[in-house]
Amino acid sequence: MSNCYKPEESGIPLAKVSYHPQKNIWFLTDKYSYSDDKKSTIILDECFSFDLSSIPRLLWIIVGIHELSLEAPLIHDFMYMSRGGERKCFNNKAILGRIKGTSYSRKEADDLFLKMMKTAGVSQFRRRLGYIGVRIFGAIFWRPEWLENFFYKPNYKKVDECQ
Repeated sequence: MSNCYKPEESGIPLAKVSYHPQKNIWFLTDKYSYSDDKKSTIILDECFSFDLSSIPRLLWIIVGIHELSLEAPLIHDFMYMSRGGERKCFNNKAILGRIKGTSYSRKEADDLFLKMMKTAGVSQFRRRLGYIGVRIFGAIFWRPEWLENFFYKPNYKKVDECQ
C-alpha cells in the first residue's frame, strides 16, 4: 500500500485540476461538487477556471498560493465570480458552475473558505492570514463596480448580457 497523502481523508472531495502556465490559470478537468452541510451544494463544471489563491508574490514567503489547500480557493473563487451564486457570468463569460440551494453572502462565502481550509488541515496561522486577506480585500472583487469611478472600468456585463 502506498504512503501517499490521501486528500479524501480530509472530508473534502478531491478536485481534479490542471494548470495552464501561459494563461496563469487553473481549471477543472472533471465536474466537482461540494456540499456545505448548513447551506447548499456547489456544483462546478469541467473547464471551470480559477486563479487558486490571489496572494501577491511579495507575500509568498509567508503564505504560498498552494498552502491554503486547493479546494477551498476553488470554491471561494467561484463564490466571488458568481457573487454567492447570484450572478451567472463573469468577465463576459458564462460561469461554469451553480449553487443548488440557497445563495451565499460575502461573509458566508469567506466563512466557508475558512471552514474548508480548516477541514483540509491548513495550519491555523495560514488559514487566519488567508481569511483576514479575503475579509480586508475581498470587497473589491465581490463588487468590482464600486471601483468604476476611482481606478478603472471593470470588464463585466449584467447577467442577461452574458455570452
